[in-house]
Amino acid sequence: MRSRSLSALLRLMFIGIATVSLGTLNAYAADDLEKKLMTSAPEILDHARKAGYRNIGILKFRVGNERNGTTDSALGRRLADKLEMALILKNELANPVGIAKQASDHAAKIDGASHLSVAGRQQLFTQSYPMSWGNQKQELDAFYTGTAIIDRNLTKITVMIQVVDPKISTLTPVKLLQIQPDIDDLLDAGESFTVRGLFDDAKLNLSESERKDQATKEAVLTSLKIDAEGSNAEESSADESNEKSPGTGSHPLSPDHPDAPIRFEVRYDGKPQVITFTGDQAFVAEPEAGQTVELVVKRSGSERPRLAVVVKVNGENTLRKQTLPDAQCGAWIFEPTMEIFGIKGFQMKDGQREPFEVLSQTESAAKEIDYGQHAGTISITVFPEKASAGKSSSKALVDSASESTFGSLFEGEDFALLNEAMHPEESPSTLGALKSKLDTRGQLVTRGIIVGGAKRINAEVKKTTFERDTIPLMSATLRYRPPGDLP
Repeated sequence: MRSRSLSALLRLMFIGIATVSLGTLNAYAADDLEKKLMTSAPEILDHARKAGYRNIGILKFRVGNERNGTTDSALGRRLADKLEMALILKNELANPVGIAKQASDHAAKIDGASHLSVAGRQQLFTQSYPMSWGNQKQELDAFYTGTAIIDRNLTKITVMIQVVDPKISTLTPVKLLQIQPDIDDLLDAGESFTVRGLFDDAKLNLSESERKDQATKEAVLTSLKIDAEGSNAEESSADESNEKSPGTGSHPLSPDHPDAPIRFEVRYDGKPQVITFTGDQAFVAEPEAGQTVELVVKRSGSERPRLAVVVKVNGENTLRKQTLPDAQCGAWIFEPTMEIFGIKGFQMKDGQREPFEVLSQTESAAKEIDYGQHAGTISITVFPEKASAGKSSSKALVDSASESTFGSLFEGEDFALLNEAMHPEESPSTLGALKSKLDTRGQLVTRGIIVGGAKRINAEVKKTTFERDTIPLMSATLRYRPPGDLP
């Protein structure tokens, strides 16, 4: 399966668009993605019942960004996971539609399976899938998936939900949604930004939705400024060199950034590497096989706040290799007494560490398939500690960062659940039992291709408590390897 261009994604999205109406759109709205998916879930379940689908699965969405032309991001997986959970929460106990458990993970293991070609779609139906409840795998009657386009100004995400039916040769449009992105969506879309002024006493007394709205506006402004500044720098140096611009002061990873809460370094064999910029994207040289790799976080400025720092390599958290959204991942805690700390591998929960290891070109090419769109990337997100004046909080027992708890209410308790719910490790026997397990309120934060080495070493980390603010101070993605032809 080969990556498609943004124009191809746009063509794919708007097939049959005339049959679906669009709603009105405001500038920003906290949790709009979750609200729209929750209100659309009964309609999609009704569509499945009318089509005679007994069991369905949700596949990762394709994502395109009009501003920088990139395709795919963590947002595609988030859309699939949120839609899957919304369908479970809105499913009828008396007349349930079976929902496969994270069907994309299983489909990725089927040779040739893809919803982007006729032959690939047929392969999707050649195996049975584990279900969200019940202990037996089931054959699926259809898959729901879709495409999402992030507009140039980061104020709108157009989502087309589609169905993959083995009896129909093409993807069939089901529902068109206009999503007003919030800061969580921008995080998953891989945008780089900083947020200021959301952590004083006055702002902390706002509601969670109000703070998230203001944080989104600030993140959009800084992200667009980074893009414009980087593009101008690139154009000004184009006649002198074909190399990327060495710096843009607005990018969170720039050493000249006035408000970045931390400084970030990538070191090969102990030597810091130069970070360069093209538009809103940051780059560092690709390491060579056999080199040691260390990721270094330094204190910035004279203030010494306590911070939670999430660092991922190839989309995997350096704490326990979590692939959750950053706000739910384990985090390294930057204590006020610390000036600098280094990350030399993936810290695992058993007090062991997998040191970073650089694969050969041949091994790297094979590994890119496993990591997908995250291959060759390092991402960093920084969260402040929650101040007591705020109306919401997210508890964390830190050596892993806590799962954020958003207090917004919509459609009763179900909407609050959608922001928190995660599949239990073992599938319950019935839909009712699954819903009961999901209805819990109230998880953890810790202190060529770069991978974790096969040989682990002992490396204990100190655990501490940390109450994390749900609004990040900054987020940035750094690419250390050119993207290949990824699935």
